[in-house]
Amino acid sequence: MAHPLEVLAAQYRQSRNSAQSVREAVTELYRRYIKGWEQSLMDAAAAAAAVNALFLTDRIDMSHVTPQMDEAFRLAYPNVDLSSLADRSPGEVEGFLAAWKGKYFEMLVRDKLNAGGWVGDIHLDPGQTAVLAESATQPGWDLRILDQDGSVAHELQLKATQSLSYVKEALERYPDIDVLTTDEVRDAGGEAVQGIFASGFSDSALEDTIQAPMEALLDSPLEELVETVLPGLPFVLIAAGEGRKVLMGRKSFDLAMQDGLYRAAKTGAAIGIGALVVLLDGGMLSIPASFLTRMGFDRYNVMTRSVTALEKRIGVLRSLGSQPRVLAPRTA
Repeated sequence: MAHPLEVLAAQYRQSRNSAQSVREAVTELYRRYIKGWEQSLMDAAAAAAAVNALFLTDRIDMSHVTPQMDEAFRLAYPNVDLSSLADRSPGEVEGFLAAWKGKYFEMLVRDKLNAGGWVGDIHLDPGQTAVLAESATQPGWDLRILDQDGSVAHELQLKATQSLSYVKEALERYPDIDVLTTDEVRDAGGEAVQGIFASGFSDSALEDTIQAPMEALLDSPLEELVETVLPGLPFVLIAAGEGRKVLMGRKSFDLAMQDGLYRAAKTGAAIGIGALVVLLDGGMLSIPASFLTRMGFDRYNVMTRSVTALEKRIGVLRSLGSQPRVLAPRTA
């Protein structure tokens, strides 16, 4: 007599409505899994790129803005909010940097002098104080050294630049006010000119410091174009992928539309999760949050389909098990 499990296995094989062998069916299932996984990865990566383009680019990195830098910007532009630069074009942003750098240089000189340090060959005597001009357009002097009684001991022009000719012009305009400038002017021969003094600060270093928080705003035209395209990229890829399947005859138009809308909804939800993380000050965490959310949707769907298919097969086995078994006699 055949074993009951052997009979059940034979009946199950007969119940399969497929001309494929089990091995071929498993191979086909694996191929479908790989294609689905690649599609999920592509959609998740596109969603993460969209989050980056929508919420993380063209932002001021306030972690690079020191209290001195913030004060310098407010003194240079008392009627402009620093955060408003994020809404301006790269050309407009660059227009703010020169005056900001100049005021930042003035503050560094002032603070170092008041802390008792040397700025080039300049040092405060006991009781003296260094103060900046209250107006950003103050003609002549930029910094005054005051004695303890408030009288003016010394006035200076402060110029953060690499141009010796620019410093010479300032000195010619106000010949009675010495110029304290950045080291690049000294290296260009500035120390040979009477009335020009080096500060010990580098103009290029000051420029790098000022540009650091604004780096994301100073995009090239190509970078601007990429950032414009990326937010819509996930949905373009979905439309192109589903359209290709229609053209190849692998899907009907209606089915492609249904699948495309479903994929777009999952991608949109993942982008929304990334936006929520940004709003909660999660910063760069929004990118993996969006990516993992999009992958999680498909993983959940795969698990759901797998459980459904397994329950269906178990149902078939139970129905076969409830049928009368015809046991073939064992041969001797």
